Amino acid sequence: MSAEPAWAPRPPRRDVYGRSRATLGDPTPLACTVALTAIEVVHGGDGLDTLLRWITPEVREVLARQHSLARRAGRNGATAARILRARACRVSRGAAEVGAVASIGGRSHAVAIRLEDLAGRWVITVLDIG
Repeated sequence: MSAEPAWAPRPPRRDVYGRSRATLGDPTPLACTVALTAIEVVHGGDGLDTLLRWITPEVREVLARQHSLARRAGRNGATAARILRARACRVSRGAAEVGAVASIGGRSHAVAIRLEDLAGRWVITVLDIG
């Protein structure tokens, strides 16, 4: 195990065209923003379309299904959510996992997110809300 910080600068990588590409930075702010919006979507709020750039189609399908079920149950997402805490861990050079705790309507939810480096940006490939 290395003694250097998880987000320490590393030598640039090469993309498929041989161009130099730096390792992506800390994904925690993006993960917190996506977790916040995802919690609101799961509780019937709008905002799924704002996440399309940062999530895979599989994650979008799951969130859309949960949003539909919440709307059918009569929820409209009027309650504001907030992130209580988050912790990120880089599992490889091109992947990181973030665990967060979110609160909405007096209830707390665990949020697990896996981000991968796809085409030079963080993309969420797994998003689980407990």
